[in-house]
Amino acid sequence: MQTDAHRTQIYLTKEQYQYLRQQAEKKRSSIAGIIRELIDQRLPSDNDYKDNPLFSISDDSLQMGRKKGSRQHDDYIYGRKK
Repeated sequence: MQTDAHRTQIYLTKEQYQYLRQQAEKKRSSIAGIIRELIDQRLPSDNDYKDNPLFSISDDSLQMGRKKGSRQHDDYIYGRKK
């Protein structure tokens, strides 16, 4: 277990508990391990933002004065033309 881990308690429906128990048996893990694995799969990583132009800054995006920027911002960000 990680030294910076936090202990928590949750309530699950019968179906949720059965699903986690089945997954834990299948993977020879614990229910807590399965929950951590599911959460880790959903956590964003640096690669999630790498190819998204919204999160990158280029010389073009720093220019000011686009006449229709408020209405066509997606076109400017993603390079799409209507």
